[in-house]
Amino acid sequence: MIDARAVCDQYMQSRYLREASDESPQQRLAVIANNLWSTRRDGEVTQPRSLDRRREMLELYTHVLREQMERSKSVELVIDEAAIRHSASSSYVQRQTVRPITFAPDCYAKFGQKEHILSALAGKLFIQPAANYNDSSLNAAQLDNELLHHVSTPNERLIARLYGLDGNGNEVEIEPHWSELFRYMNVPNFYVWCCGLGYDARLFSDFKADAALVVKDKTAFEERLVRAMETILPDAEIRHGTISYYDPYTTRHDQLIPAFSKNIIYLYQNEYRFIWQLHEERELKPFLIDLGSLDDIAEVVELASESPFIGEGMSQRVCFWH
Repeated sequence: MIDARAVCDQYMQSRYLREASDESPQQRLAVIANNLWSTRRDGEVTQPRSLDRRREMLELYTHVLREQMERSKSVELVIDEAAIRHSASSSYVQRQTVRPITFAPDCYAKFGQKEHILSALAGKLFIQPAANYNDSSLNAAQLDNELLHHVSTPNERLIARLYGLDGNGNEVEIEPHWSELFRYMNVPNFYVWCCGLGYDARLFSDFKADAALVVKDKTAFEERLVRAMETILPDAEIRHGTISYYDPYTTRHDQLIPAFSKNIIYLYQNEYRFIWQLHEERELKPFLIDLGSLDDIAEVVELASESPFIGEGMSQRVCFWH
């Protein structure tokens, strides 16, 4: 799948994690590992559906291990993809649905509590300001500061000279301690309605959901939502599309896309979103919009109470020596 030696050589040319704290690499491995598994139609654990994303995550995982090798001078580096996937998905439980899955993979999927999902099937959608997704009461899959994003450029430095006093009160130059340099992007508040691009059973667990709205006719849904919102926010600019997931360590600041960028922590969600941006700043409050019944273009998937089962995925094992 990847040439581990070449990936390591590439990393060492920049070694972008060199200034990261000792805790950062292990935390980064956990984030990457969480993006190295997905689920099949009926919920069995498998490798990510996108081969490109799978390759990207394996390369980033290898970068972290190479950095750890440089710090600890380890002799051997081994990547066992099946073991990584098994560990990352260890808290996931496969659940059966009330009815078998028969719809095509090309769909929108919104996960949540049954009462809210049934309301959505009736056409009543909850439109939120993006700022509300920074609420600490949300679960980990939902909690994201949509209005503030950053990238880290550890190999760039601010040029500065620092001075202080020594023990005798004499002015001396202080040697600086170099660390990561962060560049931030602030985004004005906007309205958003988001869903998954495709149905992934693991999201029941991540969103603590027991039901999902599955939109089978995406074009019809888009037209109804846009038309309904035009009557409520006629002065808003509407856009919709897939999210661009960025790695804070390998993405340039100018590559961040306002309202359509999210940290790779959330890559596994494969999000698609609709946004409404207002030209004049004002207080945004959540509201319900009524599209009319979606029975003709959507259905609801409900979880049944069944015994958990964890599936097995495919594996890749890479071994080389330093």
